[in-house]
Amino acid sequence: MSKKGLFSFVAACMALFFVAFDALAAGSISFTRRELTESNGSWRLAMTIVYGGKPHIGHVPMRFSFTPTAIYERYLDDAHGDKPQTRKIPLSNQQALVQIIDVGFSDPSGKTYDRTRFEFVITRAHNFEAGEYTVTVHRPDGVQVGTKQTLILKGDNPIVDRRSISFVDTSMKKVEEPKPQPAAEPPPAAEPASPEPEVEEEEATDEAEPTDGIGDVDAAKVPPSSRGCGCRTAGTPGGAHAGLALLGAAAFFATRRLRAA
Repeated sequence: MSKKGLFSFVAACMALFFVAFDALAAGSISFTRRELTESNGSWRLAMTIVYGGKPHIGHVPMRFSFTPTAIYERYLDDAHGDKPQTRKIPLSNQQALVQIIDVGFSDPSGKTYDRTRFEFVITRAHNFEAGEYTVTVHRPDGVQVGTKQTLILKGDNPIVDRRSISFVDTSMKKVEEPKPQPAAEPPPAAEPASPEPEVEEEEATDEAEPTDGIGDVDAAKVPPSSRGCGCRTAGTPGGAHAGLALLGAAAFFATRRLRAA
């Protein structure tokens, strides 16, 4: 091996040594479960964190970065109709979802430790979806704790409708128009009440029929009565009595003449 090749080999070994040393010095992180089931729109993470030495404070704000690498899409297509299908869609160059979490490394008495068991929850409200993520954890000084981890978040994402769109204009369909109903006949108009014809009062000109050959009797107009026709013949009783008197007188004189003879 040449000197140049030997130098390159030694340099590579030293780089690997320093990387391993830094990783060991930065502690570690291990998740209890790497496949998590969704519950009410959230996933609970449980882990053990080795800080890489005792922190100088009991609660340390640590940076958790979740970078999406795949999404589990639920969709509808023409082949399956209304039955949702699921597929894994790989992602790249995604922006990490960052959570700053205070991790406790002390007990109630205030004594600190170099490791801890810790749990916290991530939710859909923080833009998490069912899919796969890589997770890195950093201390406040910027040092990464442990190595990059992979988590799988199981759950049902909102359904995406990928069925073909029909361009048939349903509004052009002929709609059967309702048959016109015969118009209701208007009620017969009330005939205007014709005013009663005015009857001109005629004077009574009729001559009364003669009674027993005695003179003419005139009819006199009188006011209407509550009973009767409203008129009566004037002078009739007087004329009858006069006739009877004359007849009686004639009979008397005739009797006397017969007795005288």
